[in-house]
Amino acid sequence: MEQITLPKFHTNAAGKVRNTKLPRSKSLWPLYEAISNSIHAIEEKGNIASGQITIRILRRGHSATLQEMENVEVAPVTSFEIADNGIGLNEDNYQSFLTADSEYKIEKGARGIGRFVCLKAFSSMTYDSVFFDQDGVPCKRYFTLKPTGFYEYALGPFDTLTTGTRVILNNVHPEFERYIPKEIKEIGEKIIEHFLVYFVLERCPYIRLIDSNGKELLLQDLYSDNIRKSLLETTIVLGKHTFYLHLIKLFDSKGNHKLHYCANEREVSDESLLKYLPDLGKSVRDANGSEFTYQCYITGDYLNANVNSERTGFSFPLGDAEEAEEVDSEEELSLTQIRLAIIDALENILQDYLYSLRENKFLQYREHIIAHAPQFKPLLKYKPDSIRKMPPNLSGGKLDIELFKIQHDLEIEVKELGISVLESSSDFRSSNEYLQLYEDYIEKFNDIGKSNLARYIVHRKAVIALLDKFLGSDDQGEFQMEETIHNIFFPIRKESDEISYEQQNLWLIDERLSYHYYLASDKQLNQIPVLNGAESKDRLDLLIFNSSFAFVNDEAPHNSIVIVEFKRPERDDYSTAQEKKNPLDQVIAYIRTIREHGATDRRGKLIQVDKERTPFYAYIICDFNQRLTKVLEDRDYKRTPDNLGYFSFHEKYNAYVEVISYQKLLKDAKSRNRVLFDKLGLP
Repeated sequence: MEQITLPKFHTNAAGKVRNTKLPRSKSLWPLYEAISNSIHAIEEKGNIASGQITIRILRRGHSATLQEMENVEVAPVTSFEIADNGIGLNEDNYQSFLTADSEYKIEKGARGIGRFVCLKAFSSMTYDSVFFDQDGVPCKRYFTLKPTGFYEYALGPFDTLTTGTRVILNNVHPEFERYIPKEIKEIGEKIIEHFLVYFVLERCPYIRLIDSNGKELLLQDLYSDNIRKSLLETTIVLGKHTFYLHLIKLFDSKGNHKLHYCANEREVSDESLLKYLPDLGKSVRDANGSEFTYQCYITGDYLNANVNSERTGFSFPLGDAEEAEEVDSEEELSLTQIRLAIIDALENILQDYLYSLRENKFLQYREHIIAHAPQFKPLLKYKPDSIRKMPPNLSGGKLDIELFKIQHDLEIEVKELGISVLESSSDFRSSNEYLQLYEDYIEKFNDIGKSNLARYIVHRKAVIALLDKFLGSDDQGEFQMEETIHNIFFPIRKESDEISYEQQNLWLIDERLSYHYYLASDKQLNQIPVLNGAESKDRLDLLIFNSSFAFVNDEAPHNSIVIVEFKRPERDDYSTAQEKKNPLDQVIAYIRTIREHGATDRRGKLIQVDKERTPFYAYIICDFNQRLTKVLEDRDYKRTPDNLGYFSFHEKYNAYVEVISYQKLLKDAKSRNRVLFDKLGLP
């Protein structure tokens, strides 16, 4: 072989190596890159059936000593030698090798950075390759590659008829050495796991590991002993297309269950199987207690035909939109349709294992529904399978959210059923089928109504518990601010038209307050649109306009107006010297302002505030203490029969004022709702 001028990279190799990222935990990736190149070379030659890859493990120590050692695995691995009988480093492959980020083998999933990954962990790479040139003449190319460039480069004719390449990854850097497994079997298992799709699809050349003492391990045998025996296969037919499902158990894996979509016998993309079969959990244990994950490989001509040119994904005509799921086409399919068929097939294969898991989960969630969430009881009757397929190990709020999603789906189904029943033709209504649909609809409709009522009662229970919690002090002895308490009853700085019925909890004070005509929360009097020209900037916690029937007989011709004033729990700076520190005078001042200016309704029509007959009701909600009690007694307020509040009637303004302690409000709310809680079995 003649010596010729050393070639140069078409890039700064040292800089490329420096900028290449390789975590120490992935110290075997340089070996994977070399094996991948060997597989590609054998595929390019077209000799998969007779393809051979031999990997020699070189360890620290004298070679003669290592050859005589029975347990050579105590010595750390320093180098790998990878030899194949592929097409060799011919001119096309060599020019790609010289080009950083080459796209020459992009259709095989290669990114053109493998040699830089190798030089990140090893000091150098030695190439010894035999190939045929463009004229069919056998040639040999030999060189050593370092981050600083090529060394010992030689190229010339060679007397042989056998092509192939031998690559040596020389002298691993110390920071990567300890992350390379010492046991030959572990190295073999990791190689199989990385190239699993080739083994599953039986497209892998024979790969043989040879240790420094001559011990050999054929990876096809290791695959057959540990993985191949667990392989389950089935076919899926969708329209005119057939897909092949290959399911294996992968032991000692740190990953999770996955779906692998393949095209032309290579993996193109993958996704977590847990998203669709959450009951599998992170891993599964076999009868011996060994953990494994399920790896599902999907192949088929339809995938081959629709893989993109870079082989990084698929370009299905229908895309992956959810609406494509309903498209009825034997020619074109979406990834969603394919995925659903795969999951159905896996459900069938794993039905025995999944059934026991789901039954246990169903019993667990059923117990929660009966004991703590009775609003979801209809799901036990109408959606048991949906409960069985919920994610496992849910509790508390997360469990209730998932149950609510199923409940929402059931309510939509009932509404759709109602439309089909109520809008059916007169001819159909006389049929037995209609009667059956009608009975089914009425039964579900009644159960959903009960469920919604139960859900509202549970909501009340939660609100009472929250208020009870907020009325106590925190770990530092601090009490909640007035605004926090206010928001429990009604959102602050909102009007009644801005929120739904479920967002307010005025029933805590009085059930009748929930059915008001108009409400303003924490608004300045001069900013309340229904007040007629008020200039005061005083803020009312709650100002409520009611229809007359809310507080008096239906025949009464006038409206009633309610004011609610909250005071911070444990506040004790009450005084008769200042109006703002005297809630009694404060609410009377509000009433005076409203009486003087009147109000308008939503149409702008003036609401007649009859000074003689329009009643005002004011609720002052606070904690009692000596100062407040003194103010109340000085104003001649009377105690309520339970001694937990005070009341008075202001004759001049036709105003009833009640001062309620938070303890009384909480006690009364619990008492009024106790029968509802008892009926639902709530504590």
